[in-house]
Amino acid sequence: MTDETLRFYNANAEAYAGDKKSPDPRLFAFLARCKPGGRILELGTGGGVDAAAIIGEGFDLDATDGSAELAAIATRQLGRPVRTMLFEELDAVAAYDGIYACASLTHVARTELADIIAKIHRALVDGGVVWASFKTGDGEATDAFERRYNFLPPEDLMSLWRSAAPWSELSQDQWLGSAYDRKSTEWLAVTAVK
Repeated sequence: MTDETLRFYNANAEAYAGDKKSPDPRLFAFLARCKPGGRILELGTGGGVDAAAIIGEGFDLDATDGSAELAAIATRQLGRPVRTMLFEELDAVAAYDGIYACASLTHVARTELADIIAKIHRALVDGGVVWASFKTGDGEATDAFERRYNFLPPEDLMSLWRSAAPWSELSQDQWLGSAYDRKSTEWLAVTAVK
C-alpha cells in the first residue's frame, strides 16, 4: 500500500470508520465456508464493523489494518486489540482457517499482488478459505482522495490468483456497488480454498 493511501486512512480514520454501518452482506457466505469457531485473519479491518460480526458468529479473529489510526478505532470499537500490519508483513504459516480481505487488497500494487496472494496461501491451513474483494477496471490510478488502486480486469485478476498459488478451488462473484467515494463501482470477489 502506498504512503499516500495510508496517509488518507490515517488522516480520515474517524470519518472513514463512521461511514460503514453494517457488515458486508457477502461476509456471511464466506464464514459459512470456514471451520466453525476457527481462526480468521482480517486484512483491512477498518472501523471494525465486519470484525464485530465475525466475532459475533463465534470465530477467533485476528484483526489487522495497515492504518494505525483505523486499528486504534477498531480496537476501541471491539474492546480487543487490532494489530497494525501491512500486507507484506504477513509471515504466518498454516495459522488460519480463513482470511477475509474486504476491499483492502485492491490497494496492492500490481507488481506486488502475486507475492501477497502467495503469503495468504501460506498462512492458511489445508482446506482454509480466503475471500477478497477488488474494484475492477484496467490499470493503476488514484481516486479523488489520493488512494492508490490496482484496477484489474476480472480475467487478469483470476489468472493472477491461479498462477500465484496452488489453490484447490477458485471462484469469483461480481456485482455493481459503491464504496466510500459513493461512485458506482464494478466489484469482483475471489474465493479460494487451499
